[in-house]
Amino acid sequence: MTLHLPHLFAHEQSRQNTLLDLSVLGATGPGIEDALRAVTEQPQPRLVGFRCAADSEAIDDAIALMEQVRRDYGVILTELVLADADRVDLREAVDEALDEACARNRFPRPSVVFTGRPAVSALTKS
Repeated sequence: MTLHLPHLFAHEQSRQNTLLDLSVLGATGPGIEDALRAVTEQPQPRLVGFRCAADSEAIDDAIALMEQVRRDYGVILTELVLADADRVDLREAVDEALDEACARNRFPRPSVVFTGRPAVSALTKS
């Protein structure tokens, strides 16, 4: 006689990687705390990083918040998406800002994705 036990993960749904947009939520305050709690308490979304503007202040705030998430939730965020970073000279400044912020917060450097300005199209009636 063979006993077949159901697989423990047979009904588990796959998790979805999630980024929080700090330009919408702000880098501090109750908005970000509520969003962090909402993502970490749900079974499906998996917080992997943040999206923010490509300026040194926003980068510094994002890395500091990544360190806070590591302390408070035990999750190391690995991704940082920088918006409107389509100029080469801006990318060099971002690289320096990342190095400084990661060293100051003792946080491992996340992988970085640069996004350009979103394309805007207009619909016209003919």
